[in-house]
Amino acid sequence: MMKKSKNYSNDTLQIKFTEDDHIIYTAWQGKSIDRNPSAFITPILIDVFKMSSNTGKDITLDFREIEYMNSSTITPIIKFLERAKRGSTKIKVIYLSSLKWQELIFSALEIFQTDDKRILIEGLSK
Repeated sequence: MMKKSKNYSNDTLQIKFTEDDHIIYTAWQGKSIDRNPSAFITPILIDVFKMSSNTGKDITLDFREIEYMNSSTITPIIKFLERAKRGSTKIKVIYLSSLKWQELIFSALEIFQTDDKRILIEGLSK
C-alpha cells in the first residue's frame, strides 16, 4: 500500500499525518500557542483513533519537532491517552528528552503508560 499523508495547520502549529501498512504517524511541528487548541487538535486525534480502530494499525505521536506548547495543548492529548488506555490500540508518544520543557510535560504522561507497553511514552535524545 502507498503511504497516505495529510498536513494540518493552525497558525503556528502543524501536524503532519502519514499512514502506511503498519502505522499511523503524526509529527507535531511549530508552536501551539492557541488559547483553545482542543478545537484544532481533538478532531485530528479522533480521526487518528478511528483509523487505528478500523485498521488495527499502531499510532505514533512524535513531538520531537514541536518548539513550544502552552499548558492548554496537553489537555486534548491527555483525553486521547485516557480513551486509548481503555481500548486495545497501541500508541507510542515520543519526545526530546534533551529539551527540559518537553521532559517536564511528557514525563508526566507516563501515568498513561501500560505495563505491556501498549501505550508507551518515550523520551529520545534526538
